[in-house]
Amino acid sequence: MKSLGTIVATGMRTALGPGAIETAFLLRTGIPIFSAAPLADPDGEPVTMAFDRTLDPYMVGEERAARLGALAISEIVSRLGAVAARALRLRVVLSFPEPRPGKKSDAGVSLASSMRDVLRESFGAPEIDLETRGAAGLAYALPGALARLARGEVDAVLAGGVDSDYDPVVIASLAAQGRLFSSAVTDAVVPGEAAAFVLITRDDLVPRLGLKPLARIHSIASETSPVSIHDEGRAFESGAIASVIRSATDELPSEIRVGWTVTDTGFEHARVRELYSALTRTHKRFGPPLVVDSPAQRLGHLGAAAMGLELAFMAIALQRGFAPTPFGLALAASDGGARGAALLGSM
Repeated sequence: MKSLGTIVATGMRTALGPGAIETAFLLRTGIPIFSAAPLADPDGEPVTMAFDRTLDPYMVGEERAARLGALAISEIVSRLGAVAARALRLRVVLSFPEPRPGKKSDAGVSLASSMRDVLRESFGAPEIDLETRGAAGLAYALPGALARLARGEVDAVLAGGVDSDYDPVVIASLAAQGRLFSSAVTDAVVPGEAAAFVLITRDDLVPRLGLKPLARIHSIASETSPVSIHDEGRAFESGAIASVIRSATDELPSEIRVGWTVTDTGFEHARVRELYSALTRTHKRFGPPLVVDSPAQRLGHLGAAAMGLELAFMAIALQRGFAPTPFGLALAASDGGARGAALLGSM
């Protein structure tokens, strides 16, 4: 099978752990990390969420997301070495949160500026593709960057995203939409925060970087559904996730089936219905043991960090030997209708 690129390094910062390995191993256990945060809902009650307790509790919103991103990127730089990182001809694909109700028109400007500073400090002056489609954003922007990698225009692609719901504005917005999790509202979003990145290169460049190959990306697919999260009654109508599953698995040999899917599905019923409707429609692409992993059900809402985290988690699992099958499918769905899938395989 053809490979679009090889993942050689991962970086994460989540509520579960300070790095990618810690997060991946704890995700494997299935332990959730939800607790009362030092934020209040509109009724003055503590918000149940997953959050990084090591960060300043007064740091919120874009400043907090940027800090998470800087910590995740520093993990990759430490693997490469500072000199090697700055010597790379690098393309960055950066996934940002979708525009949210209640957010100012200039939302994201501060985050973009902070992340550009972090990337310049770590990698010199990399070219940056910025996507603001939320969870599925990488599926739209990554194919173009990997095509440049294949043509030899860059040495590596850094792909990932940052997001944080640790923000009074986000909490108020979710509450106003009736989507904020509480003991009384369980068909809802459990707020979370994360930053996650993968470094992707070509097989012939792996020895030069001095890193161990973790997993191969075989295909990426994207499609925009007309059904958004606000059209809950139409969840079964959406065929976009089924479509990206088919596109991402089209080139699998007929005798191979995918037995593992990692999704960004949380606790909202519409998302669960859409996912399992898609799995039913595409059941011929899957085989035993058909494990469905949902990190958001342990880490809270991942937003723009979702697909980066899925790729990093799957790469570690495939390389470390605890992936259920040799091929895995990453799936992500944004509130606005963007849907994405990526097929990963072991080395």
